[in-house]
Amino acid sequence: MVSYACDGTEVEWAVQKLFLERTSKREFRIKSSRPGCGDAVIVFGIYRGQAICIIQDSKHALKTLRNNLFSGARLLVFGNFIAMYRHILEVALGDGTPLHMRDVTKVDRQDDNAAVRLFSSATLKYLAENHPESVGVIVYLFVFGELVDAYQNRRISHAERIKMVLRARYYLDSWVAYLEACGYRKDRYFISREANDILHILIDGLIALVVIHRDQLHTPAPLLPWLHSSESCEHVFGDGRDVVKDFTFLDFIYMIPKLRIKLHEAALRGKASNGKARAAGYSHTYFDHEGLDLLELSTFPTDAEIAAISQVASQEADSLIALLGVSPSTLHNPRAQSWLPSIGSWLGDDEDDGTDQDLEPEDDYHFDSSEIDDLQHILDEEEDSPISRSDKVDRQCLTLTSAALSLIAEDAATVYVFYYTIYVPINL
Repeated sequence: MVSYACDGTEVEWAVQKLFLERTSKREFRIKSSRPGCGDAVIVFGIYRGQAICIIQDSKHALKTLRNNLFSGARLLVFGNFIAMYRHILEVALGDGTPLHMRDVTKVDRQDDNAAVRLFSSATLKYLAENHPESVGVIVYLFVFGELVDAYQNRRISHAERIKMVLRARYYLDSWVAYLEACGYRKDRYFISREANDILHILIDGLIALVVIHRDQLHTPAPLLPWLHSSESCEHVFGDGRDVVKDFTFLDFIYMIPKLRIKLHEAALRGKASNGKARAAGYSHTYFDHEGLDLLELSTFPTDAEIAAISQVASQEADSLIALLGVSPSTLHNPRAQSWLPSIGSWLGDDEDDGTDQDLEPEDDYHFDSSEIDDLQHILDEEEDSPISRSDKVDRQCLTLTSAALSLIAEDAATVYVFYYTIYVPINL
């Protein structure tokens, strides 16, 4: 036993934290290649000589991310783009869509198949071809769909899995940095606290599983990350409800022979449920073994290879951030973050009466050389940056630019008058 998996509820997460607090700990550190960002520190416990890491169920995480996207209480904002329920509804209403209307209306929030369809490559392709302007939701589905796929995919190497989870980690760190720099409230414009915790546990957990299988096991064994979940427990209880709808513990003891036959059948078939079903609730796939390569799953990257993978994941995360309209170099530079627009500059103070007083020209504004220097500094900093400024900052820059042009024009006029009043009469 090398992992302790839960499905993300507060009570179970509290038990996991208590487990880590009461065991000796081991750390694995991945140095960050991004300036201003701390190293990734992966922690797992040692219980009675056995290394055990904390894991969240990846399918529950996928449904949590889907529910966060569908929540009307939050507007997911990053850079120039947003991700919201309306984007997915437009996909479901389109021609040739990979989604069903049942996936977006009268939603079953515990439907595994609907969550898989939402984060699938088919949905990403449909969005890219038919709604290329929805960059925010495309990046959201790609990053977090890849994170869950790092657990569920049977074919890819563990090095590729580490890259996928580290990309998600660096993307999350950048998202939080952007919201803090711009003054956005995380309880309104970011995923829920529970979802954020689940994602970080998934990211750290997969790396910990790789390290434990590579360094802590006495005999080599392949790592099958999709088995590190609460899915098998849910499958047993689901089959138990098929036998007795509301069973007691005594009922469960008596139904064990029937449950053994049901599970044996699922193992022989290699597939426990129909992936095309709609509003079907849980879809158990941990018996699926198509494309399984045990030799590949028994090969683990070295520390040097993980460090190189971290750099690639960081570069890919920065590319996605730039695609959203934010300069990664500015985002991770504390000095440059002060020039990012605040959401407060868009909405105004809480005492605002709703009028457009802020749009009036500021006649009492005075210019000095230091402000002209500040303007030049802003322009130099953002010359190659795609970050969009707030309207207030744009108007201030325009005012300062106009003042500078006025001074230049005044100097030119003075030289012109001086020339024609002094030199021209002499020549005549």
